[in-house]
Amino acid sequence: MRAQGRAAGFALLLSVLAGVPGCAVTQDVASPTPNAASPTPVAKGVVAASEVERLRERAAAFWAARVAGDPNAQWELLEPRGRGRFTPLEYVPGPGAMKYLAYQVEDATVSGYFADVSVRLLVQPILPAARKQKIGPSSTVVQDRWVRIGGTWYRSIEQGT
Repeated sequence: MRAQGRAAGFALLLSVLAGVPGCAVTQDVASPTPNAASPTPVAKGVVAASEVERLRERAAAFWAARVAGDPNAQWELLEPRGRGRFTPLEYVPGPGAMKYLAYQVEDATVSGYFADVSVRLLVQPILPAARKQKIGPSSTVVQDRWVRIGGTWYRSIEQGT
């Protein structure tokens, strides 16, 4: 019964995401209410909501490209030193053991020029043709590392395992 409920949940998630361009679902980030008469200064060490939102948008663009299987778009979001080391096809190898079905940017934490973005992924294991058993999609959360260079967020080439 529990497995049926989980499968129904994944089916619902896929059906909801199927109608959204890039299969993206993001959460809203609270932004300060602008007041033209007295702008609110951002204290040192405090990250503006707009900065976090830019990071979340870049992370969503990366994972939309991963779901779509677009190596060029993924490579464009890679930090410059990574783009100097790899071509798009070297950075994003061909089909592997996992198909990315959907993503959701859940949280972003900025610390100076570095950030961690929590991304929930819906993935489908790809088994060799000789294996008859089919494994359904599963969900996992990954920590995606980003670096800010010249005011722009890029995906770090040093990702955790």
